[in-house]
Amino acid sequence: MMIVNSKVLALIMGIVFIPLALIGCAGSGEPSREPAIFEIANTEEVVGKKGDEVLTLRKHYMILNPPEDLVELKDFIEGYVKDHPVEGDNRFIDLSFYRESDDLPRDWQPDESYMNTDRLEHHKNDLIASITWSDSRPQKEYDVYDKSEEGGILKRMRFVEDRLVD
Repeated sequence: MMIVNSKVLALIMGIVFIPLALIGCAGSGEPSREPAIFEIANTEEVVGKKGDEVLTLRKHYMILNPPEDLVELKDFIEGYVKDHPVEGDNRFIDLSFYRESDDLPRDWQPDESYMNTDRLEHHKNDLIASITWSDSRPQKEYDVYDKSEEGGILKRMRFVEDRLVD
């Protein structure tokens, strides 16, 4: 009788503790809430030809879990650009940063199909920051936005380097 009860007790403990252990392991696999930036593939644009006086380079990035504070957002993208420099001669540089959304998921890619064109210009509601500069005006200009879910601008801050303007 004692052997049967210990088997039943072991079975009950297994039923209770194994799912709890699995839930605990699954919890550690949650996506990070830390902000992260990556370049959106297949979206770089170069306007002008090599012989032209000025080339425009446009690059587009996704920010996962962007800081909500606009000064922190500006500092975050500034640090990213310092760690991942964009350079060139006689260039105007325009970097755009987008938030992840239902319309612009992290694996988004441009679509030029006949019936379903989807380009980044269709996703301006998710644009939350930009940086511009050129060889002739090397001071970086930052625009950062707090936007509603629908893309309406709730607050905008503009910086030239570290100086708040407007």
